[in-house]
Amino acid sequence: MEIERLADACGGLVWISERLFQIEGRLASDSAEGEPLDARTRTLLARSSRRHGQHAQWWRTALPDSPALAGAKRVECPTEAWEHLLGYIEDAAPADAVAALYEVAVPQLALVIEHLGHELSPVSDGVVIRTARMVAADLAEEQDDAKDVWNPPNFPSDGGIEELIIGFADDYREKRWPPLVTHPR
Repeated sequence: MEIERLADACGGLVWISERLFQIEGRLASDSAEGEPLDARTRTLLARSSRRHGQHAQWWRTALPDSPALAGAKRVECPTEAWEHLLGYIEDAAPADAVAALYEVAVPQLALVIEHLGHELSPVSDGVVIRTARMVAADLAEEQDDAKDVWNPPNFPSDGGIEELIIGFADDYREKRWPPLVTHPR
């Protein structure tokens, strides 16, 4: 993978991980408005929030430190689909937010990490490969834990989940892998 695309991918993953850290932390603290979440769900969210905070640090470490690549400036929303999804989760009632997290956000992030791994070279991308493996393992564990705590499908009644999933279709149709790699604006 070209270094610019790799920097964009890492920057997008920093942005996603930081937002998930914030959102899940807020939901876990039970400070969100609406019907409160049960203790098991809040515990899952608290643990996941801490992990996403750690992932953000790992991805930030993987950003190139070359002044020419301006790694810190690459930390931005990777695609409109991610911006819409995380905005929805932030604004949704707690139960709808958790459904969107475990039905859309975590599976989409796992898919991005999987496809990112296919484009990396062990010769030049070792740090990113190791980071991707650790994050993928954490996401798989989070998905397994969510099945025990958050019994899918718990779809919001307004059909918001389906719309969010469809939002990612454009990323895949354009064959951008990882789909979070930003294009010049």
